[in-house]
Amino acid sequence: MAKNIYQEKEKLRKEISLRKKNYTSDDLYNRSEEVLSVLEITGAFQQAKAIFIYNSLEDEVQTYDFIHKWGSEKNFYLPVVTGDEIVFRACDFSTSFQQSSYGIMEPVGEDFTEYNKIDLIIVPGVAFDRKMNRMGRGKGFYDRFLPKISAPKMGICFDFQLFDTIPTDPNDVKMDFIVSENELIWK
Repeated sequence: MAKNIYQEKEKLRKEISLRKKNYTSDDLYNRSEEVLSVLEITGAFQQAKAIFIYNSLEDEVQTYDFIHKWGSEKNFYLPVVTGDEIVFRACDFSTSFQQSSYGIMEPVGEDFTEYNKIDLIIVPGVAFDRKMNRMGRGKGFYDRFLPKISAPKMGICFDFQLFDTIPTDPNDVKMDFIVSENELIWK
């Protein structure tokens, strides 16, 4: 059965990849703005002061301008891949970055380990479902990291990445919120 779930996930990842090719960079940027405008009105975001967020790849909900927009009011921390794990580091207007082997710009500096001070974690994903499930790129970085955090977990995605149900396995960590352009779902 585990092999079947793996195959279903790989099939869905390919389908999402094909769907993304129907959109230009400008389309995805504009859709990102819509997703983030929904995120901004949530109480979870408005009340949060310390936020784990990701630095987006070109085909994900774009977070760069969002981080800069809110950077003077919120403390943001971005993931850095170290081996098979992710750690988070502070990101502000003075942060230096280096490109990872995955092509992601990662902050340089000390690892942030005071997880109890985090108010919200904004999580990327390849697909989500309305049962609060998330499917990532298949490396398991977030599924290994998220259990360490008690803060609410908010998955953000484009409408075409949101389904009624997606394949899951016992290691997949559920979200507390899911936000797309036209939907806000919470537990």
